[in-house]
Amino acid sequence: MNSNKYVFWGLVITTLISALDANIMQTASPTIVKQLGGMELFAWVFSVYMLASTITVPLYGKLSDMYGRKNLLMISVGLFTVGSILCGMANSMVLLIVFRGVQGLGAGGMIPLSMIIVGDLFSIERRGKIQAVFSSIWAISSVVGPILGSFFVEALTWRWIFFINIPIGIATILCLIPYQENTEFKKTYIDYKGFFIFGISITLLLLSTNVRNPYWYLIIGLLGLFVFVLVERKESQPFLPVSLFKNKGIFRTNLFMLFYCLSFFGTSNFIPLYLQEGNHMSIYKSGLILLSIAGGWMFGSTPAGKWIIRYSYKPLFIIGSILTTISGLLLYLFITDISYLVLFLILIIQGFSFGLLFAVGTIASQEFADAHIKGMSTSLQIFLRNIGTSVGVTIMGVIINHAVTIQIGMKNVFLYALLLSLVTVAISFIIPTKTAVESEQ
Repeated sequence: MNSNKYVFWGLVITTLISALDANIMQTASPTIVKQLGGMELFAWVFSVYMLASTITVPLYGKLSDMYGRKNLLMISVGLFTVGSILCGMANSMVLLIVFRGVQGLGAGGMIPLSMIIVGDLFSIERRGKIQAVFSSIWAISSVVGPILGSFFVEALTWRWIFFINIPIGIATILCLIPYQENTEFKKTYIDYKGFFIFGISITLLLLSTNVRNPYWYLIIGLLGLFVFVLVERKESQPFLPVSLFKNKGIFRTNLFMLFYCLSFFGTSNFIPLYLQEGNHMSIYKSGLILLSIAGGWMFGSTPAGKWIIRYSYKPLFIIGSILTTISGLLLYLFITDISYLVLFLILIIQGFSFGLLFAVGTIASQEFADAHIKGMSTSLQIFLRNIGTSVGVTIMGVIINHAVTIQIGMKNVFLYALLLSLVTVAISFIIPTKTAVESEQ
């Protein structure tokens, strides 16, 4: 049990690295462009990281079911740390982009493997509390990250936004060393052909959200997924196990989380922008509004484990999706004429729903799955969340950019999210109440 405490802190630090990296570059980016040049390439600093960290998530899940979680997480943290060192040493935009790709390859395993280890080590009841801790780290980092980035740029150098990951990465690996895995892992054949086709297809689809003429990327990406399905049907041991899709609990839960992230989860990215441009609010005050979501998230995720034991999965999915829809309806109706306090309170409700559903969704993806595919099931859901969030945010950005004013654009964004949230409500009613194991008992 004592070694588990070290593992827990290792997972906390892993989450801290990921959260800081996602937020710290916001304030440093203008300085990086000024020193390295290549403004036309700068978007790729973010895009290549997103692509590398997204398409590798399912592969890490597959490998974790074969070789265990501990060593794989240490490798992913090590790869991320090496990538950080290289990024900090980059002397051109091209090299920075390449090294960000290395960082992304490591980052792709950090969060999913952490979640999988939590599922291996802790009971359902404790998992909700642990996810609340992880959520609070993301929330704090969303505020601290930009401030820390500003400090490094002004007091030291932008390179420290990457070098700061070195001691954190080393601390993570040291905390993981005492961890002894008790689960037996079965080494099987890896369908690299399937992963390659799948990875290329998803890369093209994600690129379609970041280029000016996306249609060919979108068409070829969809054709690639069609080819992937045809190839995998003939594969005896496919990259994505058939059992993941035949299992009603896993399939419907993942479908729910995909649409959920397509809808309201991405709206928080635009609320500070709306407050700054639409209400002429300071950057500091507009950023603090996100603490409402973080606070609500903790209240929703902390008791999730207890509520699953008491009420099971289906009722929680229904309640969470309905609460999200109600809060979204209020935002759609009143966003153009709403006080800061009322907006804060509505976002607390929405944050509560986020925390509840993300915790229940993660636990469900583990408990609905058989032991030998638990890692793949967990990573698949995280992968679909990332895809849903990326696509959803892109669509919202297009909606805002084509609006006459930021107020109209934000209202249209909430309308889009509200319509999709109705889909999540419908899906929540077909999610199984219990896992197959619980039904047999």
